[in-house]
Amino acid sequence: MDCAVRNEITRIDPAALGESFMRQKSRAMIAAIAAIPLLVILALPGVAQAEEPSVVGEPSSLGERIAEAAEGGAVGPEEVAEAVSLPVEGGGSLTFDDAQRITATVMFAGAPDAALLAQIESLAVIESVLSPFPAATIRVLPESISSIEAMSGVISVTPALSPFSGTGGAPAIGTLRPAAQTPAGAACGPILIDADAPLRSAEARAAFGVDGSGVTIGIISDSFDELTAPTSWADDVASGALPGAGNPCGRTTPVEILPGSFAGPAGGDEGRAMAQLVHGIAPGAKLVFASAGNSELEMAQNILGLANAGATVIVDDITWPTEAYYQQGFISAAIEQAKSEQGVTYFTSAGNSNGVGSSGASAGKPVASWQNTAYRATACPDWVDTAAGADCLDFDPNPAVDTAFDTLKIRGTVGGEDISMQPLASIGQPLFGVTTSYELRFYNADPALAEPELIAAIPSFGGPYPGLSGVIEVPRGGEVRMVMVRTAHDATETFQPAVYLGFIRGGGAIAERTFMGNGTTDWVGETVFGHAGDGSGIGTASLDWANPTQLRDYSSLGPSTLLYDTASLQAPTPAARKASPVIVDSPQVASVDGVQTSFFGEEDPAEPGVYRFYGTSAAAPNAAAVAALGLSFAPELTGAQLRDQVLATARGTSDGGPVNPFGVTSAYGVLNPADPAVFPDEHVFGAGIVDAMGLIESLPARPTAPLGLAVTDATVSSFNTSWTASGQRHLVELFAGDLSSGTLVSSERVAATESARSF
Repeated sequence: MDCAVRNEITRIDPAALGESFMRQKSRAMIAAIAAIPLLVILALPGVAQAEEPSVVGEPSSLGERIAEAAEGGAVGPEEVAEAVSLPVEGGGSLTFDDAQRITATVMFAGAPDAALLAQIESLAVIESVLSPFPAATIRVLPESISSIEAMSGVISVTPALSPFSGTGGAPAIGTLRPAAQTPAGAACGPILIDADAPLRSAEARAAFGVDGSGVTIGIISDSFDELTAPTSWADDVASGALPGAGNPCGRTTPVEILPGSFAGPAGGDEGRAMAQLVHGIAPGAKLVFASAGNSELEMAQNILGLANAGATVIVDDITWPTEAYYQQGFISAAIEQAKSEQGVTYFTSAGNSNGVGSSGASAGKPVASWQNTAYRATACPDWVDTAAGADCLDFDPNPAVDTAFDTLKIRGTVGGEDISMQPLASIGQPLFGVTTSYELRFYNADPALAEPELIAAIPSFGGPYPGLSGVIEVPRGGEVRMVMVRTAHDATETFQPAVYLGFIRGGGAIAERTFMGNGTTDWVGETVFGHAGDGSGIGTASLDWANPTQLRDYSSLGPSTLLYDTASLQAPTPAARKASPVIVDSPQVASVDGVQTSFFGEEDPAEPGVYRFYGTSAAAPNAAAVAALGLSFAPELTGAQLRDQVLATARGTSDGGPVNPFGVTSAYGVLNPADPAVFPDEHVFGAGIVDAMGLIESLPARPTAPLGLAVTDATVSSFNTSWTASGQRHLVELFAGDLSSGTLVSSERVAATESARSF
């Protein structure tokens, strides 16, 4: 894992700041503190542990809330979702079957035996038993969750929330689009490859004769073959948008669906759209698809499955709400294993969570997240209803002032339709070592109200997971108070966990927020999450395909912070704390979105029937396809070498690449470099825009056999040779020798761009 570790050590009084560590936005000002051990972990069956935690407060979890809602009469997706502040559909939603059972993940202390599985089957349907991690996917009535959790050998039962994809659009809705003809002047296929020009991939294919042949690319997303309109999978093959039997462009190797790939909820075939983008840039590559599955663990299993199927480049566009923020979780562990054991180069979408303020001190600055180095406890306001033992987070970094809420001013005109926002949060504790239970609450602070009115209360997941996810509806033009209530914690812990509070969707609704960070203990705006930012995959930011110097305003920003070692894929044990916090520069690279597909995305208002795929979900596969061109040219490269060359040859601002809108100089004037709202390039678009020509030109030339080599007019002392140009920048050894004695008398190296040479 390539992570930038803070290179400046600042000594901080741990009694005053807990587990805090200094942060600056500039790589030159990165700081770290000494290691702080995890003192207490939760009691787990069969797992060695410290003393039992001394719990203060009343723990709550998402599973408990869902069970309570069902017992209180809530039935079906709409009623249950409303009761626990979850969306009814899309990312972050529950999955229900026709019997009103929800999908959930059961984690075991060890591999479950037949007796335990039979117990579970008496209350639920077992969809799959996973390996090597001891877990299973089930469908269960909400009121039965607690009964399964009480079984000996079961650690937790966590409701499965649908993943978020890195798209800025959605499946197109329209009539069936007939197979299209190849546009005039374009490569074979029904759509223009808009990414070719900004990524210089068409130029590379022509100059070096590469098309991805010999490379297998794995794609992970929601689904591949669910939709039939505007086009179906078969339509895409027939038109040349995808390879397969009957493809008019001669690309007859069909896309392979990974055997045993656990299919999650029916999606919008975003995976098929990603495959079209990959195929457009690297049409010779073999494509293998796997769904994201029903959980992080299923996706981790599918990552390893793609690597076992021969994929040397893999790309996904998925973020699971349950991913850890301060640790490489299950998906990241699978990526690291695929990289180390099978040489995979892994790309992922950086996410579309950035939001930019528009008023006051927030104007022009990223505002979609808030985080600090350690939980600061304070009394909750009188208008926040809490149980005994609960306290609230102090948002004010000034030790002399306590403020138990942050105020968010919402864009728009008062009285308009409410805006949907989807919070995503985490605390700085490891998977299976979570000792804190908390809620994120939102209150309408309309001055016409006697006191702020509760909008929503979102509980933490509970069990092994340190995060939470939900949805809120906020009033346009209004003010919303955000409150973090710590409902339970271990009183014996010496240090307080770091806190991350962000919005995976809807952060752009924030016009202004009260607390904008101080650059040392608190900061605002970093929205890469999970494996998109923790260094396991190459997080890919989005640029406008028509103006690739321009960053999309939704493209997520980094960096990420790691406090714990990578989670285990084998056992439910908490990972050790790192010797010091590791800051990961992310996203690592940028690519383009807004490119055409045959069916997916937003219909272009200027070109009816043309669908454009926006978001980092489109940028990531375009970048992965460029890497495949490089690997096709130099198949001897390791995954790490390919990754390094993709980053080393990306074009930054000085080379005509993207321009940083959040640097020292912005549309809002020249900012102080120490301002926590200043983001260096490596936390906005990484190394720059991927460049196919630069990548291949950087790779070592290697000898190759000329095509159609023929030797004529051979005599004792000479011969003539002729061949067909390969069109590649490979070098050919040509020799003149004494054929009677076999003695080499001269040699020269020439570029294999001539069709014949005599000597």
